[in-house]
Order: sequence, then structure tokens, then C-alpha cells
Amino acid sequence: MRHNLEALKDVVRFIYDNIQYAEFNTKSDYCQVCGYDGEIIVNEDNEWECPCCHNKDHAKMNVTRRTCGYLGENFWNEGKTKEIASRVLHL
Repeated sequence: MRHNLEALKDVVRFIYDNIQYAEFNTKSDYCQVCGYDGEIIVNEDNEWECPCCHNKDHAKMNVTRRTCGYLGENFWNEGKTKEIASRVLHL
């Protein structure tokens, strides 16, 4: 959405006109090894991994996701990690 601000404005306008409560959950994770700022992925081994430098060290990355209605940072159990990885992006 950051590359299509007109569409983002349309979504905000729709929310304002039609929905009482809505939120945007963006993924602005950060890899402290290479400086990547974007979405840190969950790889096939169910590990958090920087898509740029392949860092897997939790102490050297910041990952934030909405879990149980709240924003949480840095690392969840295996089940929650699998659930996060299976989420579908709607926009």
C-alpha cells in the first residue's frame, strides 16, 4: 500500500464512511545485521529469517505482529508462529 497512496486514501475514506472500527496492521520489521526494513519472514523451518541477509538471530532483529488483539514484539511459540505465517494478506 505504501506504493499506492491513492488506494490507501480510498480505503481510509471507505472505513470512515462505512465502518465504526478498523485498523491497519503494517509490517515494518527491522534486521539489525543488514538494516533491512520490511517484513521478516517465517521460513520453511518455522524460523524467523531476514529475507535480505538470512539472519535468524532473534537478538538481532525486531519483529512486531498483532496477536490476541495487541501488538507484540519478538517471538512466539511454535503454534503462534505457524498461525502468523499462515495469515492471508487482504490488501
